[in-house]
Amino acid sequence: MELNIKNTTTYNKDLIIKYNKYYSKSYMKKNFIIIGLVSIGFIIYMLIERNYGYALLLVGIMIAYYLLTILLQKFTLKRMISKSPLVEKPVEQRYLFEKNSFKVSNNAKTYEVNYDHIKSAKEGQEFFLLQSSHNKSYIIDYKGFESEEDKKKLKEFFIIRFNMKYK
Repeated sequence: MELNIKNTTTYNKDLIIKYNKYYSKSYMKKNFIIIGLVSIGFIIYMLIERNYGYALLLVGIMIAYYLLTILLQKFTLKRMISKSPLVEKPVEQRYLFEKNSFKVSNNAKTYEVNYDHIKSAKEGQEFFLLQSSHNKSYIIDYKGFESEEDKKKLKEFFIIRFNMKYK
């Protein structure tokens, strides 16, 4: 599959917020579902044993955990925004996706990333997220494509190359 797809993503406050929402949703899906299912199992057991007080206490702890998680994520986002230089000085990052690698360029530098160094590709509601084996993330905003067709082609490539899940 031949590729020559361009994308321009502006790393700014809005992108930080989008990324944080994506991460929060992902975190809640993974962790709260598991904790919730285990807790429900214990609650059912306690109700069978007629320990209504403990069952109610566990329900309260589950609700408190969920609310605290949301609250902590909001504080984390506020702290990230207050400390990020991207809020005051957004960075425009240009990507050129080719067959074996992609080029990244901004005002400071230009470099190439081989796809062999990408360990995962994920699809969010508003961007693709590539994570490299060097603990670097590349956010590719959907708004930055030259056409909807380019976005679809890149998505197909990510599905084939990185086994990205369909959405």
